[in-house]
Amino acid sequence: MLKKLNLLQVYDSSEQSIMQDLVIPLLCETTEYWRGVGYFSSGWLKVAAQGLVGLIKNKGKAKIVCSPILSENDWDAIVNGTEETQLNMLNRCLESNLDQIAAALENDTLNCLSWLIHDGYLEFRFAVIRNGWGNGDYHDKVAVFHDSEGSTVAIHGSFNDSIHGTINGEAFSVFQSWIGGQEKYVENHSLRLKNLWSNINRQFKVFPTPAAIKEKIIRLRTTAEPPYSTSNNKVNYEHKELVATKEFKPLWPHQKEAITLWQEAGCRGILEMATGTGKTVTALSAFQKILATGEKLALVILVPYLHLVDQWRVECESFNIAVVECSSNNPGWPSTSRSLITDFKTGILNNICFIATHDTAATARFSSVFMRLPAKNTFLIADEVHGLGAAKRQGALLPIFRYRLGLSATPDRWFDDEGTDYLKEFFSGICFSYPLAKAIGKSLVPYIYKPIIVHLNDEELSNYEALTTKISYLSANKSNSNFEQIKILLRQRAHIIASASAKKRVLYTLLKERIAKIGRDFKHALVYCAPGTHKTILEEVSSLGLICHEFVHTVGLKDRQSILHRFDCGDYQTIIAVKCLDEGVDIPSTRTAYILASSTNPREFVQRRGRILRKAENKVLAEIYDFLVFPAQETFIQKRDVDKGMIRREMPRFSEFAEAAENTFDARNAVFDVLDNYGLVHLLDKKPWDVYQELKDTLELKESMD
Repeated sequence: MLKKLNLLQVYDSSEQSIMQDLVIPLLCETTEYWRGVGYFSSGWLKVAAQGLVGLIKNKGKAKIVCSPILSENDWDAIVNGTEETQLNMLNRCLESNLDQIAAALENDTLNCLSWLIHDGYLEFRFAVIRNGWGNGDYHDKVAVFHDSEGSTVAIHGSFNDSIHGTINGEAFSVFQSWIGGQEKYVENHSLRLKNLWSNINRQFKVFPTPAAIKEKIIRLRTTAEPPYSTSNNKVNYEHKELVATKEFKPLWPHQKEAITLWQEAGCRGILEMATGTGKTVTALSAFQKILATGEKLALVILVPYLHLVDQWRVECESFNIAVVECSSNNPGWPSTSRSLITDFKTGILNNICFIATHDTAATARFSSVFMRLPAKNTFLIADEVHGLGAAKRQGALLPIFRYRLGLSATPDRWFDDEGTDYLKEFFSGICFSYPLAKAIGKSLVPYIYKPIIVHLNDEELSNYEALTTKISYLSANKSNSNFEQIKILLRQRAHIIASASAKKRVLYTLLKERIAKIGRDFKHALVYCAPGTHKTILEEVSSLGLICHEFVHTVGLKDRQSILHRFDCGDYQTIIAVKCLDEGVDIPSTRTAYILASSTNPREFVQRRGRILRKAENKVLAEIYDFLVFPAQETFIQKRDVDKGMIRREMPRFSEFAEAAENTFDARNAVFDVLDNYGLVHLLDKKPWDVYQELKDTLELKESMD
């Protein structure tokens, strides 16, 4: 009964939840609910569901007077017209409103609204200003609750019956009929509402819901039985929880350590983990740990490419996390996301999850939706976080995120110290590092590294030398215009190295030898080649009798999954790829890789190696054939600077790959004589980031700038 409620005199949304602490408890004890309100949205039913069930159990009735949503033309016609015109205009207006409601609401809520009206628990009337009173709307906010014992509570304040109203800063004054001095307020508010309902109000004329509109609402029911019961204490229609806890997945020791160190760092940080060491599972397990403490969380996952949205979704589902994809595959994501965020803020949903690409997340459209999240309940996972350091993508890193977890095998940005610093400041630095050398033999398989030395032909060498001369000339004058020209020339020179014709000839020789050795058992081979060369290589490899397929940017997402599956099964023996396999694509079945083309950016070649070393059934070892372009022997005597530059370009990758290989010293022996001849033996131990520190203020390694 109403008397048993320990009610305050004033409810302020900054101190209390007006719905949870006031309206719902009152509805649960009520047999007759009267409401006068400016605007009503049936989305309010989601928030008030528990209280409405109480009203239904009590065999109660709800009578609501509100304003119809009128355009200026509608208002003129309905105020100044005859009674017949008024009824026709109201009918048309309500029908239009109803169509909008039906399109906007989830089926469960709309079905509930229809059943409440059908069963007589809920009745609406509409207040329209009378002629001569200006052009104001009915905007009162008053409610009266009666119980079966004759007690009454009246509340008066600024609260609209809409989901948005539950979020605004609002307040209600509360008057209780059994408390001395308050009964007059209760009587006055009750009389005002009853007079309004009965169309006894000088300022507003009240219309009942037209029969045609009521019938149309009733026809919107989608179930044979009402979604509520008078014998239970909850509404039966469900609001799908987007995140639910389940048993923790088993983790490797390094994954557990990563989560612990991230928590000790204040739940902010970047995990610098080698490709293939389980970054995705680690991140979702960290989220799961925070979720298990009982916190409400909105999880936002940012990934670099569209195909990774689907890949992360699948992984999330294995954690019992349902997601909303914010991408071109789901054009309605802004409205869906706004609705879910509202449900999250009002307590209808405890947890929600969204996945977006870096580029989508960097848009104003994305930030306008997600800046509405309550900062204390936000969790960000940024996959391949180095990509978000680019100036054009930094906008994706919204300041509202409380928990921040970045993932990358190579978080430092190549020739972009400002971008690197921005990332480390936003995520509070790198909190855990797990390099590939530690992972081999645990979460990655060991590998044999075979450097293959090739040379440029006469034409390629001539073009290479001509470009080098131009680059040196322009570098002497460091103007901005020259810098842009130099970047173009550097890329052209890098392409000569990447597409050197000798690489293809040697590749075919190696493949023939392997086919002759193992015959039909040849499978799970991957060839990385330069843009513009894959068609020729695909044809030549196919001519050897191998079943192969290209994997390039023009291959659609659905086809990619099919190609990778058939590669895993051995149906495709070889995949010919350009850059689109570099980040995020799982190809653990790869046993042998032929790297014909690679930039100087360690982000590219380090991640490629990690993809090749992922564990798979019956896979105990991988082989990497790395094609290095070195000067031809006939130029050794001259020891030209152009030759030394060519060697310096290739050696950081060699040093990185050789160090962690099973055959480190054999690999070094393969290049030692060339390095010794040019006085460059010290480059055997120069890792990419060592070279970067020495050369970042020069132009020598800038072919791969973002």
